[in-house]
Amino acid sequence: MRRSAALALLCAALVPTLAPTSASALPGHVCFWPEPGETGAGGGWCYDPGRGGFAVPADRVLRHARSFGSQVDKTVYALHFRAHGPCLQRVIRGGDYSENWEWWDKLDAVDTTPHADCEPG
Repeated sequence: MRRSAALALLCAALVPTLAPTSASALPGHVCFWPEPGETGAGGGWCYDPGRGGFAVPADRVLRHARSFGSQVDKTVYALHFRAHGPCLQRVIRGGDYSENWEWWDKLDAVDTTPHADCEPG
């Protein structure tokens, strides 16, 4: 098992997740939804970058995030771990959002620091 995959499994058990109660990101969080328009069965999954570190999203948005919104004043990184080759990362800046995120099939994790072994995605 790759080190990053093992770390993802460990962090998934340690980092709590939040489901927003409305169709907008919670203040201080970056939220992802399984459907366009910040919607989807079971609600979204939110990441708190104030807690820092690596987190694996809830199953409902894992490799299926169709929209997102950032209500933070810092940059976070959406990560994708490919079967072969280096991982990919996409920058999400404070205030960024997408009602129909074209990167929906790649979200494997989120982190507050860029990964040196990842390429821009």
